[in-house]
Amino acid sequence: MESKRSPYLKHIYVCTHQREAGESCCAARGAEKILEKLKGFVQANGLKGKARVNRSGCIDFCEQGVTVMVYPDNRWYSHVTLETVHQIIEEHLAPLVRIASDAGGDRPIKAFLFDLGNVLVRFDHMEAARKITNGTGVPPERLFDLFFGSPLVVAHDEGRISTEEFYESVRKEISLPLPYERFLEVWNNIFAEDRRMTELVEHLLKRYPCYLISNTNRPHFEYLRGLCPVLDRLHGWVLSYEVGHLKPHPVIYQRALELARLPASEIFYVDDRQDLIDAAKPLGFQTHPFAGADLLIKELKTRGVLNGQ
Repeated sequence: MESKRSPYLKHIYVCTHQREAGESCCAARGAEKILEKLKGFVQANGLKGKARVNRSGCIDFCEQGVTVMVYPDNRWYSHVTLETVHQIIEEHLAPLVRIASDAGGDRPIKAFLFDLGNVLVRFDHMEAARKITNGTGVPPERLFDLFFGSPLVVAHDEGRISTEEFYESVRKEISLPLPYERFLEVWNNIFAEDRRMTELVEHLLKRYPCYLISNTNRPHFEYLRGLCPVLDRLHGWVLSYEVGHLKPHPVIYQRALELARLPASEIFYVDDRQDLIDAAKPLGFQTHPFAGADLLIKELKTRGVLNGQ
């Protein structure tokens, strides 16, 4: 017999035990999907050999399932769900990505991840508020407050309420005398394509997979697909109303990693909001705070991505 230290920096066990039909157990509470989520993060971030995720048999805590155990940290988590497993990822796996990035410096860029609003397209919530309230006697500032980060907008952008429900809530909140069809028309007509960014993305698509990550809602995105055909040439989208979470929630970034099937350190993420950039950095993304196409092009030339652009 030979005794030695574990070859893994982190070893995670997920109880997937299945009891008799109708009895409480981890399997019945979605253990397999949690196992897949953890394994997906390890694979997507190049942690093979550093972290290992395995299923375990019954550990006699069935009423507290799903149970996840992390070694050598000696931590046990109970009542784990798909909505909370990101906390385990942040606590135990994400630091391994940061360590690898710090040790090896920036790795080559193999894919791009772009925000949408005020990166690929320009928009102005106040302009929408002015157009919608024009001639109604409603101060545009009242509507702007509803449009920018209110719980109502969050619910809509996370797909928890429909656009019709969103409209009805807005109409009642500010006594807006505007038919739904007209509201939708004006509300969508606030965007302008950034041709310089469209040209840049088209150039990058010749050599790199490019993805979109956006806090948005279904009507806005469907409208923008008509306005900016380059969106349909991207390799995939991660949209808040489909994921059920807004950036900076870790789940939406994790979905992007699953889509790209690359370590975060090989993905170049562009966003105009510094708080969202800051949320992505601990996961290992290479990041760029967007302040115009010219500065982004300059940065990509410095990194050797663009030649003669």
